[in-house]
Amino acid sequence: MHNRIQNLKNRLPEEHQDMAILTQHVFDALDQLREKHTQFVGTSASAKIKPSGQYEKCFYETIAEIQQLIMATLEHTTEDVEHRGDKYWEKWYPQGVDATTEYLHERGKY
Repeated sequence: MHNRIQNLKNRLPEEHQDMAILTQHVFDALDQLREKHTQFVGTSASAKIKPSGQYEKCFYETIAEIQQLIMATLEHTTEDVEHRGDKYWEKWYPQGVDATTEYLHERGKY
């Protein structure tokens, strides 16, 4: 996933590369969450508390689904940025990729 994020970052113009950096930070946070969970399960197991197989499966599947959703969102956003000005491109996000940035500039928060 990290290579895919880097490839998408390279495709984005400099003013939009912060989206890829944010995505990388979110993925790092999810990796830390997985690590903490693994440590917790290990600690619980050493106290003879058996982990639930269903819970473990659900936890890891949910994290994987979240990562896929985030990655798809970054890919769609990158495509919208690349096709800005193309009148034949059907946008993934009709409000546009600059809508949030413009809103924050208007509010003096960016």
